[in-house]
Amino acid sequence: MSLIESNVKLHSPKRISPWRKVAIGTWKMVGDPSVYGILEVEMDKVLERIEALRVQTGHHITITHFIGKALAETLKQNPDINCVLRFGKIYPRTSIDIFFQVATDFEGRDLTGIAIREVDKKTVMMLAEEIEAKVHAIRTHQDHTYRKMKKLIAGLPNFLSYWIIRFSGFFLYSLNLWTPWMGMPKDSFGSAMVTNYGSLGKLDMAFAPLIPYSRVPLLLALSSIQEQPVVRKGQIVIAKVMKICATFDHRLIDGVHASKMAKIFSEFCEDPSLLKWSEGDVVSG
Repeated sequence: MSLIESNVKLHSPKRISPWRKVAIGTWKMVGDPSVYGILEVEMDKVLERIEALRVQTGHHITITHFIGKALAETLKQNPDINCVLRFGKIYPRTSIDIFFQVATDFEGRDLTGIAIREVDKKTVMMLAEEIEAKVHAIRTHQDHTYRKMKKLIAGLPNFLSYWIIRFSGFFLYSLNLWTPWMGMPKDSFGSAMVTNYGSLGKLDMAFAPLIPYSRVPLLLALSSIQEQPVVRKGQIVIAKVMKICATFDHRLIDGVHASKMAKIFSEFCEDPSLLKWSEGDVVSG
């Protein structure tokens, strides 16, 4: 293994429009140009599919797994979002990787996250199994990389942590370099992030901030699922509704991208068979 390697696998930079150049030049860092949006989706059919798969397999399938898969498929259909911004140029990623924020203990007092690679190529079931295995390894102290990284961070002097973290982001993503001396895996954060705060209680809506040093341009925060009245074919009915709160980097993502993503996401919720849930599934449409 080389002492210094590429951190993220990227394609050559793509040509960008004059507007995109203005957007890139207007804001300096991830977080500065944050835009927020809410998508309300009915989850009745998704919950039915999740429960059926739970009964069929005995595995703990959750909303988070569905959203992660749906997000990966959405990025696949919108490749302009699956990019890294470096020195004013936009570099497409070679794979679609999703970062899931998780609790590292059973009480939820400490948080971390795990990156799952090539989520678009996996079924919901495969995604659930991989997340479950990685979370178990972290919680039972079997993940040596995580233990090493946590120990390294714990040893940082408080007054230096800001500058060290900023340098790490610059080294890993702006320069796109990686070394094992840093004590963390390559491309730790992936293409986009998902956090399910709704699973922790009845919090109806909240936005999560982008993490500047991760260079991730999109983060989805999932609310708790609430029963509320909706209109279907002119009739008022009670449906299970979830708010998806999105935070995105306006230098890479604008209203056109957001509206396309919202449409695709809504379609997955309205017809879960558009996604591949397990091996042998035939995707409709």
